[in-house]
Amino acid sequence: MNATSIGPLVFANDRLHAVIALAAVLIVLELGGRRRPALAGALHRWGWLLLVSWIVAARLGSVLVNRAVFAVDPLSALAVWQGGFEPIAGFVGVGLVGLAALLKRPEMLRPLALAVVMAFSAHTAAGWIFPTEAQGSLPQVALTDLGGAPVRLAETGERPVVVNLWASWCPPCRREMPMMMELAEAQDDVVLRFANQGETAAAVGRYLDQEALSGEHVVLDQTQLLMEHFGLLGLPSTLFFDAEGNLAAAHTGEISRAELINRMQALQEPE
Repeated sequence: MNATSIGPLVFANDRLHAVIALAAVLIVLELGGRRRPALAGALHRWGWLLLVSWIVAARLGSVLVNRAVFAVDPLSALAVWQGGFEPIAGFVGVGLVGLAALLKRPEMLRPLALAVVMAFSAHTAAGWIFPTEAQGSLPQVALTDLGGAPVRLAETGERPVVVNLWASWCPPCRREMPMMMELAEAQDDVVLRFANQGETAAAVGRYLDQEALSGEHVVLDQTQLLMEHFGLLGLPSTLFFDAEGNLAAAHTGEISRAELINRMQALQEPE
């Protein structure tokens, strides 16, 4: 769907794009340092500073844009593995650090410029090879609640629906679950379902009891139909469907409060 497995690792494609761009920068700077040994140390230092400046500035930009959400849990701003970056803010940070580098060492202009161009090219190519677009629709399948009663995911009262695929043995699933259930219980405009993958009702019930979580929005997918239907590679995965049941977006890995709220708001906006 929107993720790629490399050995035992599963990367969301948008993050894989960033990893490929990072690799391109490091390769270009390494080759530049070998061709110009006198600049090797400076290229490595400033190259890493450029990368760190993009991450920090882009993350700060996202936190500022979503400051009301991060105010609820300020420490979540440090959870960069959840995603949430503002590219324009990142480019501003890179521009400022790059300017400082060139003022100090003007001879680095060519290798640094080449590294930036190669990073952009690699990121663009990765977007073609590993697309992030979500395709599909809410399947007409009947899962069960914790009591064994059938639950049809497609019966949402013409409301958007968010389906989170999870398991109790999955650490990132456990981390995001309390926040997601809090949002599920706080609003009625979007239906949230938590589709447990492959576990028994007893095992799920024990986990919910231990964590003092409600089972109201939990459904059981013991044969992992949803993972197979959408070609998902890892847990947690969160699927966003519009009111017509069309898949609008998918998120692989732990999701942040800001990302979840923004995605749900987007589902409710008129096209």
